[in-house]
Amino acid sequence: MSKRFCIFILLCQIPSIALAQQAQEPPPQIFLDKNPAIVAYQLKRLSNAQLVSLERKSSDPKYRPIYDAMLTRQGVDRKYRDEAVAALATIDHSDPAVELLDAIGKVDPDDKATPRELAGMLLAQPAASLSKQRDKIKTLAGESQSDRVKQAAYAALVVADGNPDEAWKLASSTDGGVAALLAGIPVVKDAKLRGEFFDRVNPLVSKAPDEPTQLAAIEAVGSMPAHEAEAFKELSLLVTTGSGAVRDAAIRSIRRIPSDKWPQELIEPLAKAIVKLVQDTPADQRTTPQIGMAVQLANDLAGELADEQALPIRKQLRKLGVRVVVIRTLREQMQYDTRYFAVQAGKPAQIVLQNDDAMPHNLVITLPGAMQEVAVAAGTMPPPSDLNAKTAYMPSSPKVLQALSMVQPGESESLNFTAPSKPGEYDYVCTFPGHWVRMYGVMVVVSDLDAWEKNPAPPTDPVLKKPFDSQKNEATGAMTMDH
Repeated sequence: MSKRFCIFILLCQIPSIALAQQAQEPPPQIFLDKNPAIVAYQLKRLSNAQLVSLERKSSDPKYRPIYDAMLTRQGVDRKYRDEAVAALATIDHSDPAVELLDAIGKVDPDDKATPRELAGMLLAQPAASLSKQRDKIKTLAGESQSDRVKQAAYAALVVADGNPDEAWKLASSTDGGVAALLAGIPVVKDAKLRGEFFDRVNPLVSKAPDEPTQLAAIEAVGSMPAHEAEAFKELSLLVTTGSGAVRDAAIRSIRRIPSDKWPQELIEPLAKAIVKLVQDTPADQRTTPQIGMAVQLANDLAGELADEQALPIRKQLRKLGVRVVVIRTLREQMQYDTRYFAVQAGKPAQIVLQNDDAMPHNLVITLPGAMQEVAVAAGTMPPPSDLNAKTAYMPSSPKVLQALSMVQPGESESLNFTAPSKPGEYDYVCTFPGHWVRMYGVMVVVSDLDAWEKNPAPPTDPVLKKPFDSQKNEATGAMTMDH
């Protein structure tokens, strides 16, 4: 077992260790014989650590409210959710799939992270198990009043059937069903199964009965293997001719397509079209996450071109405003899509963190060499009662230069700052406990960005202690706009 893997396992245990330490305190007293509203109020007042410290038995239905809270509360550790699913299935003489679908519908509407976690747990169930509950899943897909439940149920139905036919037939006969099914496709883990939807989904990318269906089709089509070139072509047209939400969704979807699958002949025209898009955008709107994402795509595209084609594009973008770097999280990989990027010393910069994962992540920039110290300090902090708080897993340290608080799944946040005046390699990291051993990168501060671009020198991996040049940087240079 490698040293790095051992460290990773240890750090991943930190949240559980912290919970265990807190659990040494006497568990709070909860009166489960009161009416449901009072029981719910009592449980709501507890922290997650207090909640999981409560006495409970899957053999006694009176403990059901505790298991419900463990399953639907934001930020509860996965092992407790697994325990809760099994217990509820026992209490209700039910099945984990049914319990998970029921739980998704109970989650707080403002909580975007937990439904994704529960959907991931649902789709991790064996296809045979989902098949046994097919009738219930089908009913929820067609009749549930919750969009979240419908999306998860359609995805589960696809996995249960092993093909898209029946799910598509049901969705087509239900009001809003196609949009719900399309929204569920990207969470299906079987890539081949996702790809089988392409012939049905691709026509809806350019022409759909309504905007919600079109947007869902755009988001889904970028996740379908074996059809990347066709999808890229359709999405490129929407970037150049579309506007608003349609254009933004097309940009996000293109960035989900592996760059080695982009059609070479379409790369430069799309990059130039994005340059024009930025030129036509008022200067005071060029730091929005939407324009930032477009500029990042242009630079990703430029990274696939020869230097003589790429450098003029990057130079034009940089002249148009502040430097914007868009960093995405990779779903279920606990990684950023960008391992390093460069900024010019003393110049304004903006980082946009787009969280495409199923759990919250943040981004913290530290002094050179301080990443591990800051991340380990964060890992020893007590679990926060509110993951949205700016202080959640954010240690008070002079070695933290800049920081974004936890970004919820499907959301993005921007960090505006002036780059350090001293050139060097400044690490950035997710400080959620245990994440830092995989989820990190380096912001290279240089005195001359143009010179760096002509001869980019990969920085040192702060964990492996060797240059990044043996690993692909998904957004080499990640350059955009510089005053």
